[in-house]
Amino acid sequence: MKRFLTFYLLVMFLAPALPCDAFDDDFWDEPIKIDEAAKSQQKAVTDKEFNSVLDFFTRNKKKKEEKKKPKGAPIGPQLPEGQMPPSDSNVIPATYDDYPTVMIPVTLVTPGGAEIEPGYYRILSVKAENRTFFLNFYQGNQLIAKIPAREVNTDHNQQSLNYAKIIPVNDMYVNVIYGDIDCNIEARLDIKQ
Repeated sequence: MKRFLTFYLLVMFLAPALPCDAFDDDFWDEPIKIDEAAKSQQKAVTDKEFNSVLDFFTRNKKKKEEKKKPKGAPIGPQLPEGQMPPSDSNVIPATYDDYPTVMIPVTLVTPGGAEIEPGYYRILSVKAENRTFFLNFYQGNQLIAKIPAREVNTDHNQQSLNYAKIIPVNDMYVNVIYGDIDCNIEARLDIKQ
């Protein structure tokens, strides 16, 4: 039985190396044939097809450029595009590309009793008619909280023109400082216990 098993295994391993009549003798010797007729039948591109493809890529490029444009709201009085303000005015012809965003790690309670959950918030200042200020907390375009704030005469040693920070004072409350071209304000928010 051992001899038969050994002979069987030897035949199985050597069978692929043995010549087989199923293939032609020169099957392995011929190089791979390339269809010469397929090479010579390239389709010519018409001007219309070329322009349609070119239009497709220029539209995509314009869409990408539109996405890169700043989406901030303009500051100060609006002037027609291209017109500069008079040289004697204090108007700065600029827009905020990015409003300040803060990360709140704990639940805060406003003076009105509303809660501001942990997360990222965009902060904007609002000036009322009687020279009082408010800080608006936004997530996306949704107003989450409106907090009364007081104007201060310091910029809190910040390096940028437009800033907002949450400064922890103790375990009971935090200060929110905010500054932009119009004001420097701060507000106190309690930490939910």
